[in-house]
Amino acid sequence: MIDKQIGIKIRQIRKSWGVSQIELAERIGISFQQVQKYEKGSTRISVSRLMQISEALNVKVTVFFEETEKIPVVSDLSPGYIPGGVPFENIQSPDKEEMTMLKFFRKIKNRKVREGMIKQLQGLIELENQK
Repeated sequence: MIDKQIGIKIRQIRKSWGVSQIELAERIGISFQQVQKYEKGSTRISVSRLMQISEALNVKVTVFFEETEKIPVVSDLSPGYIPGGVPFENIQSPDKEEMTMLKFFRKIKNRKVREGMIKQLQGLIELENQK
C-alpha cells in the first residue's frame, strides 16, 4: 500500500512541476516505463532511487511520506529571494509559461549568468512600471 501512496505522490508532484515521465526518467537515469511502474505502485522504490527522485523534483524526500494531500508547488519551495532585491509578494502558483521559464533557468549552471538574468528581469519590470 505504501508503494502505491508514494507512487501517487511522485505523479502529483511531477505533474505540478510540469515534468513529463520521460524528463523525470532522464534526470534519474532510468526508463520512462520504470517511472510508470513506480507511479502505479507496481514496483517498489529503493531508498536511493527515492532520494534521486526527490532531488530531481526538488522536494524533500519526507514529502513522499507525509499524510497531507497538499502537494508542493514552486511558490511553496522558493524562498522568495532575489539576490540584492526584495522578497516576492503574493506569489501564486506558476502558469505554464512561468514553468517553462523556470525549466530553462534551472539549466543555466553559471551563477553569474543566473544573477544577470534576474537583474535583466528586474530592469524590464522597472521599465514596464515607468510607462
